[in-house]
Amino acid sequence: MLNIRSVPTAVILLLLAPGLAHALNGSHSLGTGSDRGKGGGNSGLRQSVPPAQPPVPTVQATDFDCNKPANAMETMLCQDEGLIRLGNRLDKVYTQAMDKARQTPGGNLSMSKLQQEQRHWVHNLKDCMKNDNPHMCLGDTYILRITELQASWELAPSLTPLHYLCGGGGNNDVLATFYRTKPATARLVRGKSQAILHQQELVTGGARYAGQNVEFTIRGKEASINWKGESLLCISQPEQ
Repeated sequence: MLNIRSVPTAVILLLLAPGLAHALNGSHSLGTGSDRGKGGGNSGLRQSVPPAQPPVPTVQATDFDCNKPANAMETMLCQDEGLIRLGNRLDKVYTQAMDKARQTPGGNLSMSKLQQEQRHWVHNLKDCMKNDNPHMCLGDTYILRITELQASWELAPSLTPLHYLCGGGGNNDVLATFYRTKPATARLVRGKSQAILHQQELVTGGARYAGQNVEFTIRGKEASINWKGESLLCISQPEQ
């Protein structure tokens, strides 16, 4: 039997070292009991933990489920960073438009009409996949929809509206409001009808707008309008 008193302290520590090391390994192991039985307590430390994945963004204004894209178009919209940003922007503007619709005198009817328009817009998105550059088409379509909502529901800064007399009186008078969107937009109101137009190009003394089967060209105080096939020559009236 070993006489502990006759053994130097350093030797005692060396004799105890394997047991201490084993105890330390066991007390710091991240593995389970079965892991330690198979290969020691360090087996848990060797396991790599996969990084947390960010949540998959959902484009709420379009009702696409980005966790399960249904087709190539939805996959593109859900995975491209630029299109995701446009989708988030559309969500925000669409929500603002719904809030405005809710506050109108016929709130429920206005909201229902806006929802129907949005569903129609979403349905037509698939046409971009027939385009030579579907990515660019989708981006442009999103931008135009965002600015269209901003102009329709007065969600962007605007200039003082201009009143145009187009001859014949009655429904030939047009009220034009210009919005500081990108691209610039104009809302034309003629009687009970309205059209949202986007700026297409600058022309001498003004600009040309088009959209929703309406064209509107301004040159100084004069303007020409093609309203769904009907040509109008107009002149702006001085502010009252």
